[in-house]
Amino acid sequence: MSEIRFVEVSPRDGFQNWPDPVSTDVKEQLVKGLFEAGMETVEATSFVSPGWVPQMADAEELLARLGPELRAVVRVLVPNSRGLGRAITAGARQIVVVSSATEEFNRRNLNRSIDETVADIVEICDRAKEAGVRVDGSISVAWGCPFEGPVRPERALHVARRLLAAGCTKVSIADTIGVADPGAVMSLAGQAVAEFGPERVAMHFHDTRGLGAANVLAAYEVGVREFEGSLAGIGGCPFAPNATGNVCSEDILHMLELMGHHSGADTAKLITLARWLAGALGQALPGRLYKAGLEPWVAA
Repeated sequence: MSEIRFVEVSPRDGFQNWPDPVSTDVKEQLVKGLFEAGMETVEATSFVSPGWVPQMADAEELLARLGPELRAVVRVLVPNSRGLGRAITAGARQIVVVSSATEEFNRRNLNRSIDETVADIVEICDRAKEAGVRVDGSISVAWGCPFEGPVRPERALHVARRLLAAGCTKVSIADTIGVADPGAVMSLAGQAVAEFGPERVAMHFHDTRGLGAANVLAAYEVGVREFEGSLAGIGGCPFAPNATGNVCSEDILHMLELMGHHSGADTAKLITLARWLAGALGQALPGRLYKAGLEPWVAA
């Protein structure tokens, strides 16, 4: 088993606020390419209302194209009970549900309070268990909120406890607007690992302010072994102002590999896929490694 577990979120988090429509053909090729490159888990789409996130309007069609084998291993985001019904009907076997660490962001993102969201998640977990569907949890704005400012670790940990008690297999703790720093990451991540165990904790960082890779290393140092990222660094949250820049999957996986920490993904294949994606979308993307390549630099 690989030491590093990784969840690739570019088909969902990467595309959800992309300014131009992305075809289902491109999404299908991306998901399949990511699995071919050795990604263990790919978050393929979201069963959110198309009125809220038009880019995800083809969720059912995408899962139909992936076929039964890939439908069994992709993960999809489900915002509510209606989304769960759609996901189960489409053949999803693994879902992720989301709550925020702050009330104001939760209302902006999900149009309800945290208590209401957790109550929904309890119902979703119960229904999913009956259907044989795995549920992961995610906590947004865990270090900082665009509407409420800095977030104390205990607020995120409190939500994490509630999601795990509801039936989530694990929790992914997200720096949605990219304001975390290595010291703050070590504090929250260390407490989460100590309380819940490394098998139940993942980290989702954004590189908005250039600290994504440093935050990954800080989380690794305190025992986190599962991370989420986006190919070529695309994506962000459409409900958080200036929340651009998911941490780039191939960049951080390459960094960890150089330090002897392996995920099982093929970095060279990810670089090739990132170059293809930049061409398919018609513009340069934030990732660095796909532009620089893997060739070593040798001093003269």
